[in-house]
Amino acid sequence: MTDDDFRRLENKVDKLTDAVTRLILIEERQSSQGERIGKCESAIAVHDISIHKTDRKVDQWVNRGIGVWVAATMLFAVVQFGARFVK
Repeated sequence: MTDDDFRRLENKVDKLTDAVTRLILIEERQSSQGERIGKCESAIAVHDISIHKTDRKVDQWVNRGIGVWVAATMLFAVVQFGARFVK
């Protein structure tokens, strides 16, 4: 084996070492991003539950408000209708 062959082989091994080093770095970044994404998904799940509860409460209050207005209108109509017979 000549010196040129040895240098070429050494250069190839250096390039391979650089490639493996970059691959390890990318893998570490992906694992840390996976952990962060997992935390974000957990927080989003908690917020979704909270939003769902709030939506239900708002719907209940809207329905109650509509019911009260309907009852008030009916009562007003009955009072007006009864006032015509009293006169």
